[in-house]
Amino acid sequence: MTRPRLAALAAVLAGACTLAACSAAPGSGGPAAEQAVAPTVTTSVPAPTRDVDAVTWNLATGEPATLDPSMAGVESISTIVANMCEGLFTLGPDYRLQPALATGFTHPDPLTYVIGLREGATFWDGEPVTAEDVVYSVRRILDPELGSSWIGWAVNLDTIEATGDGEITVKLKKPDVMVPNFFAMPSFFVVQKAFAEAAGRDFGTAKSGVMCTGPYKYGSWTQGQDITLTRNDAWWNTAVKPRIKDLRFTFVADPSAQTAALASGDVDGQFIVPRAAHEQLAAKGNMLFGTSLSPTFLAVLNPDGALSDPATRQALQALIDYKGIIGSVYRGTAQPLRALVPPAAWGYGKEIFQAEYDRLPEPVQDLEKAKALVGRSARAKEKIVLAYLTASEEETRIATAIADAATQAGMTIELKPLTGEQFGAVFAAPQARAGLDLFLVTGYLDFPEPLSYYQFFTSGSFYNFPGYENKEYDTAILTAMTTEDPDARAREVAKAQSIMAEDLINIPIATQYVNVYYGPELTGLVPRQSYLNTPWATTLGGK
Repeated sequence: MTRPRLAALAAVLAGACTLAACSAAPGSGGPAAEQAVAPTVTTSVPAPTRDVDAVTWNLATGEPATLDPSMAGVESISTIVANMCEGLFTLGPDYRLQPALATGFTHPDPLTYVIGLREGATFWDGEPVTAEDVVYSVRRILDPELGSSWIGWAVNLDTIEATGDGEITVKLKKPDVMVPNFFAMPSFFVVQKAFAEAAGRDFGTAKSGVMCTGPYKYGSWTQGQDITLTRNDAWWNTAVKPRIKDLRFTFVADPSAQTAALASGDVDGQFIVPRAAHEQLAAKGNMLFGTSLSPTFLAVLNPDGALSDPATRQALQALIDYKGIIGSVYRGTAQPLRALVPPAAWGYGKEIFQAEYDRLPEPVQDLEKAKALVGRSARAKEKIVLAYLTASEEETRIATAIADAATQAGMTIELKPLTGEQFGAVFAAPQARAGLDLFLVTGYLDFPEPLSYYQFFTSGSFYNFPGYENKEYDTAILTAMTTEDPDARAREVAKAQSIMAEDLINIPIATQYVNVYYGPELTGLVPRQSYLNTPWATTLGGK
């Protein structure tokens, strides 16, 4: 679901030195910042013209723990499962809903969605997809014991029932405009009830595999080595012919080893390519970039102490070397952010969002302003503990740069590196946040609906870690959640965005581009954030 995805944080990305060492003096716009050139955004590529027997694709974030679609909130799982399992709808190139296992839905009143299922769709074993399978799949995810993060979509769910042989009906307790987006997410990915029940706890493991309906069938899983998928030639979607027969996934996590495998052709492609390898690989094959729905930001964890004073948060915003981060850390493959949700995630009301976004202050380093704010605030001089994911070279460099700039401004930031396990615990357990004041986060939205992130900061939300409360903010978000008119909803969300920007409950830093590399003999794949939930391999094939 739309939440701070941990997947984007797990990649270990190459970098030769820290930002402080690579860039010129903070705010000087020195050589490192100037040399970075924003990449060309790819929106289309030539379609494939020939079939390919086999493609090897590497998972930059390592081997998945499972292939259970209910757990597809982690990049290593999502990247594979998106090619095997399907929802009732899928996302098109413009992120709009397109029919998949459903042919459409009606919305007879604000609390009801009636979904018509596709006739003739079958699982890989030839058994037909039934309304019972669909309802079972959704209810399975709603079981708290399963531990699926996708359960969050159903906060306003009343019932989901089969109301005919080819029909299911979703009833809500109160209106929620975000619900239809989840029809295309793993929250509605359909698995075969009989297979899942027979597999029990082994469902999704190397022992059992899965049973879905998508364009690629589960083949084999040699743990520690690879996972193979095979084209499903009985796929219901005859309008799309996958060109790749066999798809093999490897799990190389070391950036240097990834680069070597891609450059040699031992691996044909990969998402999240190490930045140090971009230029080298661009000379060999297709090194492509696309706009993303991903923000990197500082999140307040502790509402007391130093960060309880707005002057402290304002000083932090002023001391960040945005230009240096974009140029030196991201090497030009990112853009600075004025608000938490990046512009690419404005799925409606774009003119309204743009006008309000332009009114927000441009993110520019101003050390003198930071020093002045610190000079007027006793709280700003107190120690701030900043946590970040140590496995991410980029996050390490950004955190180090922020701490160095804070010292120049008269502040004290203590860095707290976290392992992947510790990092994940911060999102799940209050005790894991004890002693932490600030958190460097990279996440992404699953679909272009700004509400999906801004709702996290309403009073009482699970992800509202600092206990932020602003009645005006809550009212704007709750009004937007029940407003179906796009422009009216955009005005409410933009209002909440401005309130958040003033209160600085989080400090946006940048939005990174999606990137992908594949060899010169391949074509068809356009980099989009939706690769995590749509069958991206069906677009790839030979030139």
